[in-house]
Amino acid sequence: MNHATIDNLDEIMDVFKQYKDIFPHIRSDKIQRMIESNNVVWEEKVLITYNHYQRKQRVGKYEAQKGDCILHQIAAKNQGDGSGKRVFENFLHFNRGRDVVLSVRTENSRAIAFYKKYNFVKVSDITWGKNSQVDGEVYLREQKPLYRFRDCLLYTSPSPRDVEESRMPSSA
Repeated sequence: MNHATIDNLDEIMDVFKQYKDIFPHIRSDKIQRMIESNNVVWEEKVLITYNHYQRKQRVGKYEAQKGDCILHQIAAKNQGDGSGKRVFENFLHFNRGRDVVLSVRTENSRAIAFYKKYNFVKVSDITWGKNSQVDGEVYLREQKPLYRFRDCLLYTSPSPRDVEESRMPSSA
C-alpha cells in the first residue's frame, strides 16, 4: 500500500474537486497535514484518508476503541474501473487486526452498497452540521482477533495428545 507524499497533493485535491458534491468540506491544508502524518493512501489514482484512534472515541452512538481505524474518505479518479476495489482491499489488509469504522451520508447509496460488500455493518446513525443537518450512518467492519474478549472462557474437549501428556485437569 502506497502512502501519499506532498508531491501528490494537487492530484489528490483534483480528485476531491471531481466529487465536490460529496466532499464539499475538504481543505488542502487539512489533507497536507494528513499526508505529513502518513494518513493518506494514494495508489492507482485512488485516495483514502484515515487515522487510528489514540483513545476511545464516540462515532454517533458507537464507541470505537483505542487503535481502531477510522476511514475518513475514499475516492477514485476513475470510478468504476476496479481500482477503488483493489486499493480498498489492500487498505483492509493493511489494517488487519483493527476494527475499521466509517461514517457515510445516508443518501450515498452507492458508497453504502460498496461497504456492505466488504462486510461492514451499520452500528449507528449520525448527523453533522451546525446550521443545516446532514444525516449519516456509521458502519463497522470487525477485524480484531477473537482474543479481545478476555472475560470469556472457551472450553473444548481435550485432544488425544493432551490426555496422553496429562496436561488437562481431570475435571475437564
